[in-house]
Amino acid sequence: MSGTEIQNLLQEPRWLAAELGAPMPDSVHAASVCLPLWDHNIRYEEGDPQVVDRLRAAYPRFCLHPLVRQLCRRVFGVEGAGLIFPSIRCAERAAEHVRHRGGVVTELVPVPGTAAIGVRVPADDFRRLKEYWQHAGEIVSSRAAESLTAGAAAVATETEARRTVRRRFAEYGGCLEDEAWLFPSGMAAIACVWRAVRRLDPLRPTVQFGFPYVDTLKIQQRFSPQAWRFLPRGDAGDLEQLSRLLQSQSISALFCETPTNPLLMMPDLAALRRLADEHGFLLIVDDTLAAVINDNPLSWADAVATSLTKYFSGQGDVLAGGLRLNRLRPRFRQLLPAVQAEFEELLCDADAEVLERNSRDVSERVWMINRNAAELSERLSRHPAVRQVFYPAATESGAGRGGLMSIVLRSAAERTPAVFDRLRVCKGPNLGTSFTLCCPYTILAHYTELDEVEAVGVSRWLLRISVGTEPVEDLWQRFSAALDGV
Repeated sequence: MSGTEIQNLLQEPRWLAAELGAPMPDSVHAASVCLPLWDHNIRYEEGDPQVVDRLRAAYPRFCLHPLVRQLCRRVFGVEGAGLIFPSIRCAERAAEHVRHRGGVVTELVPVPGTAAIGVRVPADDFRRLKEYWQHAGEIVSSRAAESLTAGAAAVATETEARRTVRRRFAEYGGCLEDEAWLFPSGMAAIACVWRAVRRLDPLRPTVQFGFPYVDTLKIQQRFSPQAWRFLPRGDAGDLEQLSRLLQSQSISALFCETPTNPLLMMPDLAALRRLADEHGFLLIVDDTLAAVINDNPLSWADAVATSLTKYFSGQGDVLAGGLRLNRLRPRFRQLLPAVQAEFEELLCDADAEVLERNSRDVSERVWMINRNAAELSERLSRHPAVRQVFYPAATESGAGRGGLMSIVLRSAAERTPAVFDRLRVCKGPNLGTSFTLCCPYTILAHYTELDEVEAVGVSRWLLRISVGTEPVEDLWQRFSAALDGV
């Protein structure tokens, strides 16, 4: 993918109805797809073939990439009969999940000449298998599928690109290189540390503190042994509720995000650390939205997971994740071997090479995004059509606050679809790209549970904005025109 393609999206975003289904960026490996109208997002969630059949890309954990579908047809003879996983251990975990959810696994199918393994299921159980693919993130990427379909192995070897990415990730993350691991997605990193927690402590429940990105909670809710507690607001009231819970019940680990997605709240990590030390649980933090170079939560946490798909890559054409541990925490000597036992090198060489190239300018790129987002959030908060802007609070350190924000409009039910339709930025899932993205987040992430998420403060009319590197005056003109015109 050339810089010209990204530049085109900065200057000529994909936002028109005629661009439905176009990849963003313009690459066969794009991780986002244009869903330009509010109605398109609704119809996508409802499976309308007039929308779904036009998609030429999608976020690869949620929708199977065309190259992955082609590989599945080659291995199973038909679509919807199974999925390919990058290793036998991944395939066995996926099969176990299908059985745990009440389904049947027909067989495991080797892909000749490779480490990849297919899991064949009856048609009625495909959705259970797809659950594991989505939540655990142990996927075969589009580049890996491209190699496998061509009859070549999709290897994960210790290349110079992989070493450079691991070293760069560890350096920005504040840990040693041998305390950092790379994964084929951010969710695979979270699933790995979740399994490590279960390896150390199989019986006590985990806690999700604060409203999270959907799949982190789903892992705790759907993966065996399904022992979990959810404190959805992550505020001072939930902190007090957590303290009361710990008086009567011990927990194995607490998962949280900083900032949270999509409400951009900053949990009180110091208070959570004190409780973790007092009650002996592990504190696991997802810092994806801290955007690599901003506030680093590792000093408070036992482990920090990051989606490298987002700001670290910044181009939207490769999936990857990372995990790092804090050697200064008392339980490091327990957690390290548990993570090592659960880890596999699954990020294929082709993806590691792209990730290395994309992340060379991460510091300069994110500082530009920080500045743009701070200015845009300030202007949006003053606009009369905007009821609320969710954006991280300023920190004492003066670190940047990342590029993600969410807004809810006044008279949201009447205004939001029209404002979204008029907005001249790229419209689709994903975040952290050099080009600005907007999506109706609650519709895409929680369409089947809108009432439940609204009950904990996440509006169904929420628009999530991932700010890019466009000139800020250009960005403001696009947003003000959409808001003023309705």
